[in-house]
Amino acid sequence: MTDSERVKQYFQRSASGFDLIYAEEKSNLRKFLDRRFRQDMYERYELTLRECMDIRGKRILDVGCGPGRYCIQLAKAGPAEVMGLDLAENALRIASDLAKNNGLSNICSFRCADFAEYQFDTQFHICLAVGLFDYVADPVPLISKMRDITLEKIIMTFPSKSTYRMVIRKVRYWFKRCPLFLYDKGRIEDILAESGVPDYTIRKLSGADNSGDFFVVAKL
Repeated sequence: MTDSERVKQYFQRSASGFDLIYAEEKSNLRKFLDRRFRQDMYERYELTLRECMDIRGKRILDVGCGPGRYCIQLAKAGPAEVMGLDLAENALRIASDLAKNNGLSNICSFRCADFAEYQFDTQFHICLAVGLFDYVADPVPLISKMRDITLEKIIMTFPSKSTYRMVIRKVRYWFKRCPLFLYDKGRIEDILAESGVPDYTIRKLSGADNSGDFFVVAKL
């Protein structure tokens, strides 16, 4: 079984639970735990929205969109199109329902596809790869492809391997038979150089116990 197939199986099983992280309708205990242990996920969400403030009339691509929470929020800002790609059909069903329930089906579209193989017939102003490279052994080909189809910026995250909590996460994903790849700043800089992306910023998110992701904005 390939890494992509393992990732797909994992998110087929966990799509609803992952979506619950961003949902408002959940128990107070779950809200506390999410805010305590998933601080960097909320931080990267807010930073991504901030980077996408001026998107009226633009086209946005979210690679590894999952249940579509980023897509839905961005679609409210008046873009021409928001497209989400993901491997897990269960996650995309949630995304489609969210778009329908928010009256955004005319702006949001979702594809069950592998980004590496998908053939695009248009370019996008902004491309998101948030929470994607956690599960990708070699990000260089994907970032290179994103660079070719993106007009303005690519927003990416990379999970940090700098704390003991990341070791625990690595073991947990091993038991779940889902690949997980961790990074330090030097490795990210090498990846961006190999991908032909010279203009970028890297920000280390806080997270619990300084375990937050690296938040990268590449300007094209």
